[in-house]
Amino acid sequence: MNKEAEDILKLVEKQLDSIWHGDANVYAGTVAEDCSFFEWYISPVRIDGLDFHLRELRIHRNVLEGSMDPLEEKEHFFEHEILQPRVQFYGKTAIVTFTLMIRAVLPDGALHKSHNETRVFHNFGTEKEPDWKLVHCHKSPVATKDSLEALRT
Repeated sequence: MNKEAEDILKLVEKQLDSIWHGDANVYAGTVAEDCSFFEWYISPVRIDGLDFHLRELRIHRNVLEGSMDPLEEKEHFFEHEILQPRVQFYGKTAIVTFTLMIRAVLPDGALHKSHNETRVFHNFGTEKEPDWKLVHCHKSPVATKDSLEALRT
């Protein structure tokens, strides 16, 4: 894998980490204002604009922060793996496809979820000083019992 592809995959990791940590500033710095998303588990229609996801990050942060009293806090842990990544370049556009596996350790046990993603980035900078930002993301379910139930409702 060449350096440019490695840099794009590092950007994807940075975006995902910013979601887990509820870091809206980092996330906003990597996503175009007019981005579009298809996220089957959130909405049956396209979601437009960065603002929606910044509001989602606040909710993630509140959920992950949990109780103000550490004695009441139940342990939880989230991590992800990017499986079979592929990066394609077409001029100032990069297309990244992969399967995202999310692993969560919750008070009731471990949970694994996966879905397929396509992320499209555009370089708003120059070749010497790139400024890659996400302009479109499409997530689709992996055919599992859970995803089939979601698709049928």
